[in-house]
Amino acid sequence: MAHDIQIRTRAVEMLEEGYIQEEIAKILKVGTTSIKRWKAEIEAHGSIRCYYDTSNRTAPKLPKDKLFEYFKDNPDDFLGEAATHFDCDPSAVFYACKRYNLTYKKRRQTTKNVANQREKGLDKQ
Repeated sequence: MAHDIQIRTRAVEMLEEGYIQEEIAKILKVGTTSIKRWKAEIEAHGSIRCYYDTSNRTAPKLPKDKLFEYFKDNPDDFLGEAATHFDCDPSAVFYACKRYNLTYKKRRQTTKNVANQREKGLDKQ
């Protein structure tokens, strides 16, 4: 659970005032492990960072428009071929397609023939 920066700072201040970690955990309703981690972070970096700050995130390596355009031009390519094109791992292409709900399910010819027969009413039931 993400705790507010004020709670983190207050917990470390209470440690410096002489409270023990169990007391702080009860008062602020946080875990003792979190308090230890915040204390270690202050000692290592001098301040408590917000882990959930998304302002420094980079753009995705596989932009949606380029991925759609690639598969529109090359609908029969496998993930490995797309990965070579985008210079990444095939799993990255897989997860990008999954994230953008991009699917190209290929059906076998026999399945297509059965579906066509059903549409025409020629199948044997």
